[in-house]
Amino acid sequence: MTITITWLGHAGFALTIDGHQFLIDPFLSGSPVAPVSADAIGADFILLTHGHGDHVMDTPAIARRTGATVVANVEIANWMGDKHGLENVIGINTGGGIKLPFGRVELTIAHHSSGLPDGSYGGMPNGILIFTNDGKTLYHAGDTAVFAEMEWIGDAGVDVAMLPIGDHYTMGPAASLKAVSLLRPKVVIPMHYNTFDAIAQDAAAWARRVADETSAKPVVLDPGCTYSL
Repeated sequence: MTITITWLGHAGFALTIDGHQFLIDPFLSGSPVAPVSADAIGADFILLTHGHGDHVMDTPAIARRTGATVVANVEIANWMGDKHGLENVIGINTGGGIKLPFGRVELTIAHHSSGLPDGSYGGMPNGILIFTNDGKTLYHAGDTAVFAEMEWIGDAGVDVAMLPIGDHYTMGPAASLKAVSLLRPKVVIPMHYNTFDAIAQDAAAWARRVADETSAKPVVLDPGCTYSL
């Protein structure tokens, strides 16, 4: 089974697993680096880590157009239904998970905030663990600081980790190296950087440090580019 991971810029990814298309935190219409428009992207599922506008704002329009099922914490799922009239929503919560056609999805902890664009309470922020039907494990950390329990997440045997490196709103490059050492992934992809000046980072320098100081393989993608495993 081929798995493709396409970076959409910021914290957004489009993944294909066993023919199923899903998005994580699509932020396209307001992003200066988005490689595709929100009205052109496909999705069977949309997974959300937390409620900030730069992670959820395009979800209602994409879900209405495509019929995608939205998976998020209970508060965000309820907001998608009550505020935007979406019917295909599944609310889970930290530590819980559900079976989807391509595998199992679980929400992990993350250390951040999660207010929704209209000021509503967005529940707790999360990371996402994806266990594919053919035994691969993917981890999208969401917006977070490094935390000690990442070592437990790493015990799952992470094949690919997607980690923020932008600093300012999330952990920066140095803290992300600690996260890599705790998670022990085979491959690590940076995200949540270079969207705006406040989170500008030198990804090539970060990648050199990952290669020199950890056992992970760094994969730096330009927006719209894909890594396959």
